[in-house]
Amino acid sequence: MPNSYATGKYAAAALRVLPRDKAVMESQLLLGEPVRILGDAGKFNHVLQSEDGQEGYVLSEQLQPVSEATYFRQRDAPAFALELFGMMLSDQFGVPVTFGCRLPGYDGIQSVHGAERYLYSGQAVLAEDARPDAELLLRLARKWLYVPELRGGRTPTGIDPAAFVQLLMRVIGLPLPAAVPAMSEGGRSVDFVVQCQEGDLAFFGDARGKLNHVGILLPGSELLHVSGRVRIDGIDHFGIYDREARQYTHRLRIVKRWLPDAPRSPVGLKKRQDTVPPNARQILIF
Repeated sequence: MPNSYATGKYAAAALRVLPRDKAVMESQLLLGEPVRILGDAGKFNHVLQSEDGQEGYVLSEQLQPVSEATYFRQRDAPAFALELFGMMLSDQFGVPVTFGCRLPGYDGIQSVHGAERYLYSGQAVLAEDARPDAELLLRLARKWLYVPELRGGRTPTGIDPAAFVQLLMRVIGLPLPAAVPAMSEGGRSVDFVVQCQEGDLAFFGDARGKLNHVGILLPGSELLHVSGRVRIDGIDHFGIYDREARQYTHRLRIVKRWLPDAPRSPVGLKKRQDTVPPNARQILIF
C-alpha cells in the first residue's frame, strides 16, 4: 500500500498478532479508526493504531487509504456512532456501522468514506461535543447488556472486557489504553471505598495482585462489566459477587476516577453481610 495512513474500511476488521488468517485476534479495527501502515506482509498490512499504540496485522482489503490530514482528523476530532447497530446509506448500497465507529467526514447528516457519500441517520456525537458525564456513560453502557464476551472483540456481536470500558470512555472524550494494567495507571485514586461514585472504574486482580479485569461502578453497590456477557453484578469490599452462581468471581484491588467529582452523595461500597462466605477474608485494597 503506497499510502502510510489508513482507516478501518468496514464495521470491524480483525487485528491479528501475526499475518495469518488463523492467528489470534488481539483486537478489532472499527470503521473510520486511523492507523499508520508500518509495512506489507502479503495480503496483510502491519499497522499501528493511532491512540493506544497497539500493533497488529489487518487484511489490506479491509483498510481504506487516507491522507495525513484525514488520519489526524479521525484521530483527534472524529464523530462517533452511538447506536449499537446502524447503517451508512449511499445511493446504491449500505455499510454497517456499530457503536464507536468513527464516521468519516461527518457533518451531522452525511459521511464521506472512500469515493462514496453516505447518509447516517443514527445518533452520533462529535468529539468536540463529547462530555465526561457519569449519567451519559451509564446510559450508553446499559445499551450493551447481554452482548456476549469475545476476546479482542469491540462490537455488539462480541466485546472484550477491557475494550468495553475503553470504547465507552472514548466516546465521552476520555481516551484510555487498551490493556487493563496500563488503564489502571491513569485517573485519580479513590482512597476510601465510601467515596466511590457512579462512573468510577474498579480494577480487579488475581491472588498475586496482577490486574486482569475492569468494570464500571453503578449506584447501589453494583458493577457493569463483561464476564461471559455484559452484565450487572454486585460488588463490595471483597470484589464482584455473581448472584446467579452465588459466589465471588473477581478480587477488588483499586478504584480510579476520570470523571468530575460528583456534588451529590457518593455511591460507596456496602459490605454484603448476606453474601460474604463465613470463612472469607477481607481483601485490603487501599
